[in-house]
Amino acid sequence: MDYYHCSLTELYLELQRRNYMTFGSRDQLSEGLRADDDVRGSEATTVKTEVLTAFAPREISLMRTAEFGQTVPVFQLVNQRIVYWVLNTFFPTLQLFFESGLSCTIDGGQLPGAIVGLDPKLRFRLTDSTHEEEGRVTRGMLPKKFAHPGASIRILEATVAQRTSIAMKPIISASLLHSSKALSTAIVREIHTVIGLRLNGMDEMSYVWAKVEAPTRMAGNRQWGDVRLAGLKTDIPVPSLGLTAEITKPEGELTVVEKGSMIRLPLTMPGGLSERGHAWI
Repeated sequence: MDYYHCSLTELYLELQRRNYMTFGSRDQLSEGLRADDDVRGSEATTVKTEVLTAFAPREISLMRTAEFGQTVPVFQLVNQRIVYWVLNTFFPTLQLFFESGLSCTIDGGQLPGAIVGLDPKLRFRLTDSTHEEEGRVTRGMLPKKFAHPGASIRILEATVAQRTSIAMKPIISASLLHSSKALSTAIVREIHTVIGLRLNGMDEMSYVWAKVEAPTRMAGNRQWGDVRLAGLKTDIPVPSLGLTAEITKPEGELTVVEKGSMIRLPLTMPGGLSERGHAWI
């Protein structure tokens, strides 16, 4: 997150919450918080996580329901074995594919512009399995001789929780409406719905969440969105799994989806060279 426009008081309070020293200039404190975010990820920005009794997010978009199915209780995931997963390739979702032939979607698209993310411990455990993220297939960390059906990752526990996380909120004062000065930002707390999984090999629950990089008007100036579990299905084949034969080493990668615009601008300006090295005419 960008802490550079926060007040010194807010920076001090946030550093104290994280049990860090509060010495230095505003830029140094901001850089320290940013570095902590980079190292600890969502663990750094989480204030608390409380398990819910209900399984549905507070608000559900009917469009998202039509795309990915009705919301279902997360306990249905218990004892399923993960053989493959896909994160944020086409949509802000985490798709889990199971040994049983079922699959499910954890949908993070309630908040416009959000992407789905994983707590560090959950991500670390899931990387044992072959997976696809942002259009790139990565072979699991296990060598081929251990990549047998018994090496699938079993879900021991699953839950829905309400998490409180810090977020950046722009502050627009009347004096800055017609000014070119940078707006200030405040560190606020947002409540959002997350889905927790405890996999075999993990000693505690870790969570799936949704977030936008920076607050926008389209997202209602929120940074954290709700996630939900869409229904278990049997009609979705595991994508790209056959392509892993081309990846010879553990953690090797292969691009299967190129993300970007299909609209191409001219290769160069007149007088320059094209991407093939030919003169522009």
